[in-house]
Amino acid sequence: MIDRIVINNFKSIDKVDLELGRLNVLIGANGSGKSNILEAIGIVAAKNGNTIELASMAQRGIRIAMPELMVNSFYGKVASRAIKLRFENEDGFVRYTITKKDEDSIYTPWGAYTSVNLESNVSPEVFESQYSRYLIYSPSIDALRGLSSASKLFPIGLHGEGLDVLMYQMSKAEISQVERIAKRYITWLDDLVYDTEGEMKYRGYKLGRSNSNLYFNDRYMQKKNKFFSAENANEGALILLFYLVLMTSKATPMFFAIDNIDSGLNPRLCRALIKEMTALAEENGKQVIITTHNPAVLDGLRLGDPNTRLFAVERSDSGDTRVNEIRVKPQSERRMKLSEMWMNGMIGGVPNEF
Repeated sequence: MIDRIVINNFKSIDKVDLELGRLNVLIGANGSGKSNILEAIGIVAAKNGNTIELASMAQRGIRIAMPELMVNSFYGKVASRAIKLRFENEDGFVRYTITKKDEDSIYTPWGAYTSVNLESNVSPEVFESQYSRYLIYSPSIDALRGLSSASKLFPIGLHGEGLDVLMYQMSKAEISQVERIAKRYITWLDDLVYDTEGEMKYRGYKLGRSNSNLYFNDRYMQKKNKFFSAENANEGALILLFYLVLMTSKATPMFFAIDNIDSGLNPRLCRALIKEMTALAEENGKQVIITTHNPAVLDGLRLGDPNTRLFAVERSDSGDTRVNEIRVKPQSERRMKLSEMWMNGMIGGVPNEF
């Protein structure tokens, strides 16, 4: 597991220092730099040898910009051309210095110079394997319904492409864990069905031409009419399954990010999901960084648990992204929920302009 990440000179970030747990939540106003933190980590994961291609960045979920916009240029500061990152755990650290290879091209690949300080029994390759598959997931309803396939990543795309195939390939223990939790929150769900022969499609259950072979049984419907395809499922059910699969399957990365985890989810489901993800991360050895704008997410966190971390992200008066870890509730406000404290501006990470 990665214990600490230090980021220098990436987009709105001058310097950010994160001490991580297994479940890490970033809160903050729109434009505060939450997604920039996720993307900075992805740049290192996108490198192939000493080179980082733009296409590889995009495949990780990074928003590509011209080179001058990938580094910061704040008023009153000398602009640096190098992005720097440092990954640490108990074995030591690996430091990266990332610079563009072609000064004159807006399509330039980036070069990555690596310096290592690790214990003798740990190779750089073993250390990097902890985050080399890092991706930034952001579910899309059309992708989860099998109506689009923008991402070609396997076993599951950035937006949920291939969810049905991965679920079918998961072990019995893994899929049992997913189904058990899913049925707790998808109250109408009786069973999940995989139409591997395509029979349901020819019977007219996929008139919208979905590519997904995932079907649902609705416990409240008559037996002869209880099947419906992923293209007809409600978005909350599909998004919940997507997150549970990410946290459970051995085929998904051990370290990854989810941008805007609350998208499409009921607030109470957000709260419950975070509690489940905390347990799944520890049980399955996953490490995840998420961003959210929904206060309900905070009420599912256990502050004080070393596996759970909450960070308020803000822009300083100079414009650079700053991060403050929220370790405990303020003593005078212990009776308030974290969601209330966030909404009332007591822990930071809210707009101050209005």
